[in-house]
Formats: sequence, C-alpha cells, structure tokens
Amino acid sequence: MSEIDILSFGETMAMFVAEQNGDLAEVGHFHKRIAGADNNVAIGLSRLGFNVAWLSRVGADSLGRFVIDTLEKEGLDCRHVDIDPAHPTGFQLKSRTDDGSDPVVEYFRRGSAASHLSVQSITAQLLSARHLHATGIPPALSASARRCLLN
Repeated sequence: MSEIDILSFGETMAMFVAEQNGDLAEVGHFHKRIAGADNNVAIGLSRLGFNVAWLSRVGADSLGRFVIDTLEKEGLDCRHVDIDPAHPTGFQLKSRTDDGSDPVVEYFRRGSAASHLSVQSITAQLLSARHLHATGIPPALSASARRCLLN
C-alpha cells in the first residue's frame, strides 16, 4: 500500500497582494503569500488529514524557498519538488479591492521553473499514490508539463 494518499502537481507561485487600494504601480506595500489552484486543493486535502505529495519545480531563489517552506508548513510532502537553477519561481501581483470588484492580477510566470516540469520528475513512488488530483492548469503551462498528465 502506498504511503501517498494523493499526488497533486502544478505551479505554486509567490503572490504579492497590495495592502492598499489603487493602481499596482502606485502601491508601496504588499503582503507575500502563495498562489495556485492546484496547491490550494492539495493544502485543503492535507488539512483534512490526507498524506499529499506535491510534484512541481521552483527556482533556486528566495521565492522558491518561500514556496516550499509554506507548503511544508501546510503538511505537504515536498520531497518531489525539483529546484531549478536555470529558471525562476513564478510570481504574481494582485491589487486590493474593497468594493467587491475583481482585483487586477499581473502574472510573471512565462519560462518559470514550474513550466519546465517534465515526465522525468515522476518516480515509481509517486505513481503508487492512491489518487491523483489534476486540473487543466499544469497542461497549459508547457508541452513538457502537459506530458506529465498524458503519459
């Protein structure tokens, strides 16, 4: 029986959320968090008591360390997150709104470490997971990430 209940994969980005309303160009203070639909589900499953393995790539940078530290604090098994020395961790800027309107989000993820996720990162241990959680986001990142789901 596998020790991994659920394998989930995708891109976790750093997210900088404005602390005041207004144009992002004029905002001086942001709060740093993580963002990513796939990891949000993985965190929720971990909080429910499941053993969740997270498969991804982050850059060999401070944002990559922040992402891994945050996910591990949420109980995710990040042993399968590759550290990519050649590509950065993706991030986004998000505006603050208090009136219920949609915030402005600017993504900086093209060429990110996670977009270089490949089938070579999938181990036999990961394939023994009892369940797989996947969304359409990783396949949209790149052809190599798409092959992770299709192979």
